Amino acid sequence: MKVALVCKEFSMSKGGLERYTCTLSRKLRKLGNEVHVFANSWQAEEGVIFHRVSMIPAASPAKNLSFAFFCERALVRESFDVVHSMERILFQDIYRASDGINPIQMKVRYRRPLLRWFKAVGPRRQVLAYLERRIFQGSGCRIIMTNSELIKGHIIAHYGARPEKVRVIYNGVDRARFRPGVKDEWRRSVKEEFGIGEDQIVLLFVGNDFKLKGLPLLLESMAVLKNENLQLLVVGNDDRRSYERWTRKRGLEHQVLFLGSTREVEKFYAASDLFVLPTLYDAFSNVCLEAMACGIPVITSRNNGAGELIQNGEEGYVLERHDVRELVEKIRISLSAAKRAYMGRRAAIKADGFTMEKHFTALLELYKEIVELKRR
Repeated sequence: MKVALVCKEFSMSKGGLERYTCTLSRKLRKLGNEVHVFANSWQAEEGVIFHRVSMIPAASPAKNLSFAFFCERALVRESFDVVHSMERILFQDIYRASDGINPIQMKVRYRRPLLRWFKAVGPRRQVLAYLERRIFQGSGCRIIMTNSELIKGHIIAHYGARPEKVRVIYNGVDRARFRPGVKDEWRRSVKEEFGIGEDQIVLLFVGNDFKLKGLPLLLESMAVLKNENLQLLVVGNDDRRSYERWTRKRGLEHQVLFLGSTREVEKFYAASDLFVLPTLYDAFSNVCLEAMACGIPVITSRNNGAGELIQNGEEGYVLERHDVRELVEKIRISLSAAKRAYMGRRAAIKADGFTMEKHFTALLELYKEIVELKRR
């Protein structure tokens, strides 16, 4: 097949969306397909044909709209069997809705109705709303691909999309990199590096948007628990100064380590006993699946698509509310070493069913469906 992939930045050193696109391009090339990438910037990739898409270097509304406009102009110069976009553009065969939808993002980020209205009428949200309406309600794409039933439900409820147009293909995890064996390789050395006692219970949080990912709720829970045997590792990039001040005021500065970003997150899974991500909204947080693959039980929220893989008390727990008491209760239950060991084993078994190979097999079936639709 001749496949067009659309992503503003094509680089393995960027975020999850960009890394996914790079990995997909390699898989498609390996299978003998002709791969074209439409991007504003990229890192070189053998065998991939790149097309530069202009983008106005201003605020995000101008960037998003200009990229969508210039991308359409670039795409129509050639014909493709499949146009698969990771970005909101004017037309694509498949749109991958991997970061949720604008109305829910607005609701969780801006709790006060007046502030939400003010943000909604701003140019950034107006552009996103326009592009989403075109994709979900209009003729902006043939098939919507998403990574959880949660987001499928949101797209149908808020935009009235036909259910058969929205397809769920769960994310996959690299089982060679993320596996229970990482504990044997890294656990002791990481604990020694950060001065963590062998008998301490390590909670791990991984995310770049601390507020959206629920770090404030987790820190409040640490303050309520008042358990000096707990150590929290915070991995990710964000402005942490206010969080550090908060922990100092409550005497938690020695129990909470802010470690910044890393390219070797598996080392921190190895050192942890419980993964906690009480996110306000996540289409499907892949770090939850990575933790499970490493044999770490996960506590996350109902507003995370990855929670669909977790049964309470089996692979971890799913929080029904963004509530300190509920999170404290679930962490307390998980302080039992026997309970954690059981849930960790169950988590690794569940993750075994979500490989990258399974993901790509389902995606290629979707590609074949697109080709058949075009022929008809």
